[in-house]
Amino acid sequence: MKAENSSHTILIVDDVSENVELLKFLLQNEGYKTYTAYSAEEARLILMGNSVDTLLLDVNMPVQDGFSFCKELRSMEQFKLLPILFITSVDREAGFQEAMKNGGDDFINKPFNKRELIAKIQSVIRIKDLQDELFRQKLSYEKELQTARRVQDQLIPEKNFIWNGIKAQTLFRPYLQIGGDFVDSWIEEKKLHIVIADCSGHGPSAALIGAMFKMQLFNLVPSMELKDRVVHLRKNMEIVLPDDYAITFCYAILDSNLTLSYINGGHPAPIIHMDGETKFLKGMSPMIMGINMTTSDEVQTVSLKSGAKLFLYTDGASEAANERSQYLTEEGMRDIFQKSVETGDLILQNIQKRILEFCGEKPPTDDMAMVCIQI
Repeated sequence: MKAENSSHTILIVDDVSENVELLKFLLQNEGYKTYTAYSAEEARLILMGNSVDTLLLDVNMPVQDGFSFCKELRSMEQFKLLPILFITSVDREAGFQEAMKNGGDDFINKPFNKRELIAKIQSVIRIKDLQDELFRQKLSYEKELQTARRVQDQLIPEKNFIWNGIKAQTLFRPYLQIGGDFVDSWIEEKKLHIVIADCSGHGPSAALIGAMFKMQLFNLVPSMELKDRVVHLRKNMEIVLPDDYAITFCYAILDSNLTLSYINGGHPAPIIHMDGETKFLKGMSPMIMGINMTTSDEVQTVSLKSGAKLFLYTDGASEAANERSQYLTEEGMRDIFQKSVETGDLILQNIQKRILEFCGEKPPTDDMAMVCIQI
């Protein structure tokens, strides 16, 4: 037992030196390292400069009593989970409730039973060790997520370019460090390609599926027509997609004659602003799922005009909610798009700003990706 305890440190705080020396003797015999303090002020200095696993705290001390000192520590982030055991001659019936109210973990009356004291210390230290391990794992996980985020930024870079006088802009905002949305726009075979997709779920698993989606997307043969592209994507993604995952998508191609062809696979309807009117584009094909299904991907076409603006987004935007648990909805997204079109060229920035204003103090709880094409 002593070998196990040798890495743990206990701070003893009591204004009576005999009590301090007795506790110090008992704990060191059990293999614990100890610090000692005779007031809250001394204890505070030790805690600020040293690692402590458990605090044994008396109640009746000069200047600042144990209850108020415990409450003070609980208000500080670094001591919220520090095990604090009150060991005092204060009547248990009167003191226990006060100890718990001010953040204590347990209450031991003097004169104490040595076995009870050691058992309670071992119990709270065991819990603290588990909490510390979880915290270390959390830090390691967050570091890995930060690295993954940098990789995903390279896989899904935000774009802002002009082709034949047509402006294309994309935006990607994951809910966590990384997310399962995908958005891209590029020039191929003298046509503008626009793809947006949303994998169910959040975090690393959804992000990996998004990466596989991009790999399949850019393995397509340049000469392939839109429908063949979607069939190829669907076939290859359904092979690797787990049964409980699904991908909604919209793949659109704009040619030099301003004819827009698109297939919408279970995705929120694209929105077009043209001739002063803002409306949804029709057409819906099945989403991609982890099961082999007979599907029918229908190609929709629409002729655009100079001044038209096309907007596609993932449902993390339309399903954003405010403090009253009201959803923005697809109609709300259409209204936000129209207002943003009327305010100038920074359409996606204005849309994002209005979504966050709608949410208020409650941040969005899903990934958001958007693309806007301005003709």
